[in-house]
Amino acid sequence: METNGSAKKIITALFAFAIAVLFFIAGFVTARFTKKREVSSFEWAMQIVSENYYKDVSSDKILDGSLKGLADRCLDIYSEYYTAEEYKAMVSSNSGKKSGVGVSFTYVGEDDGKFDHPQNKSGIFIESVVGNSPAYKSGLRAGEFISSATYSGGTATFGSRDSFIDFIDARADGEEFTLYSDHGEYTVAKSAYTQSYCYMATADKQWDIVYENGKRKIEEVDSRPEFLCLPDGAAYLRLDQFFGGVAYEMAELIEKFNAENCTSLILDLRGNGGGYVNVMCDISGIFTGQLQNPNPVAMRAVFKDGHSENSYVTDRFTDEQQLPAGTKVSVLADNGTASASEALIGVLIDNEVIEYGDIYISDFGKKYLDFSGTGNKNGKTYGKGIMQSTFVNPRTKEALKLTTAKIYWPNGETSIHDIGLTTDMGCKTVPTEWDVTFGDTQLAEAVEMIYGQ
Repeated sequence: METNGSAKKIITALFAFAIAVLFFIAGFVTARFTKKREVSSFEWAMQIVSENYYKDVSSDKILDGSLKGLADRCLDIYSEYYTAEEYKAMVSSNSGKKSGVGVSFTYVGEDDGKFDHPQNKSGIFIESVVGNSPAYKSGLRAGEFISSATYSGGTATFGSRDSFIDFIDARADGEEFTLYSDHGEYTVAKSAYTQSYCYMATADKQWDIVYENGKRKIEEVDSRPEFLCLPDGAAYLRLDQFFGGVAYEMAELIEKFNAENCTSLILDLRGNGGGYVNVMCDISGIFTGQLQNPNPVAMRAVFKDGHSENSYVTDRFTDEQQLPAGTKVSVLADNGTASASEALIGVLIDNEVIEYGDIYISDFGKKYLDFSGTGNKNGKTYGKGIMQSTFVNPRTKEALKLTTAKIYWPNGETSIHDIGLTTDMGCKTVPTEWDVTFGDTQLAEAVEMIYGQ
């Protein structure tokens, strides 16, 4: 979870190499010469790490790390160095400003007639489609296998992940091309767009968040077949990340939830790796009517010097945009449910909105575990209970994202870091052969478990 950034790995090998070069140069520079920008950048980074990283790192280790790869030796996988250009791009992306087609994908192949995927298919496998993106608007959905494409210059087939990347990269913005999958054909073109982060559905209706000319609106469409399993009064709400305007998107969807007189909600946090603390606090406020404590703590951050800081559930939405007291809430999660997602679950558990038994975690089949290499995290959430803060060099505009605190749930005692939510706590598991399936076959299994249908 972050105070103002998203999570990955720190300081690139290139930056580490630059540091090594700087130490060599420094021995030949006298005080009368102006310090090179890279030297001052390194000194700035050293100071920020020393003062703010959530545990002590010796200067000897940092010096040794600079020569052998600072990223791998000194800090954790969630800390990261950004050049000024990279930081600017990251901030824009996390605000929802995107460009391109709007899909994430991998290649699923076959070997001697044996398919990696349980559906016995191969090709470019669409893992997710970004809300309000060109791909989403075309109708392309997660779980489809892309085999080929046509464009103004001819046709293309895809026998690897790189071949698909090369094809997309070669298309100019605005240039239309058609993708062919096992479920249809979709004409798209790369363009700039504003990402939407959630949608909601009942058995017969679906509400998408659409951005047009910078303005947000709700668009009602026919519900997709996978939601036919929802019983009367039940709604499904997919929440992808804790970025952009997602809290306001969700509040507007809950307003539809109330207008439809729904009485139960399935909150889908599968694959949601988290985002900003303040967004999590805002989303927690949508559950204000169910929370047991007035203005409760949403989470507690404990820093290396021992002091702690509380973040509080915010109350910025109208009564119509809050989930009514008594609403049955169930949560879907998997091994990609992390950080702010796990913190939100903590708010719901500690305030008795849900119990551990209301959490349904994916239990993946062997083919997927072999394919993904994630067996050690199967049947549990990711287990990220630490917070990152981003520090910007005021002179150069480069930035360091550092892990600065350990996170505890509202009760001040529970930390799921390196543990996650598990069946030992009372969570339930939902069997599924693959993490993403066309039509979301796992949802139907979870609905049967939740409602006994």
